[in-house]
Amino acid sequence: MNIFFDCDFTLTGIDGKLRPYVKEVFEMLKQDGHNVYIWSGVRAPWDIYNFFGIGEYISGVYLKPLEDHHQLLEHYRIPVTPDFCVDDNVGPVEAFGGYVVPPYIYIEQPDDYLLRAYEAFKEFAAQKNSNHGGPPTIP
Repeated sequence: MNIFFDCDFTLTGIDGKLRPYVKEVFEMLKQDGHNVYIWSGVRAPWDIYNFFGIGEYISGVYLKPLEDHHQLLEHYRIPVTPDFCVDDNVGPVEAFGGYVVPPYIYIEQPDDYLLRAYEAFKEFAAQKNSNHGGPPTIP
């Protein structure tokens, strides 16, 4: 499956550092045989791809549509449709299915939301497999 992660305040915090468990979750998704993509509504986040050394896990880096999500995939030259999105904004999750995380702005507090997103994805994937490709749901 194709899993898309928002960058700003989803993967990185207000301090510009990675949210806890980014690399671990990406590694588990890749080991499970899925494709991991990163995107952002304000820029193509190559800086995050390059700076944090997560390139080995990433299948693509894109600018994210902020509206008309399905219709604008082609316009933004995104070659695959997201099966599951992890985002701090509800729009992409409502459009494609996925998991909404709170913005990573309270960097001093414990944060396991990406692990929760991974667990929600596993449930989603199991449900989709049992439904033989039924419609996506928001866990």
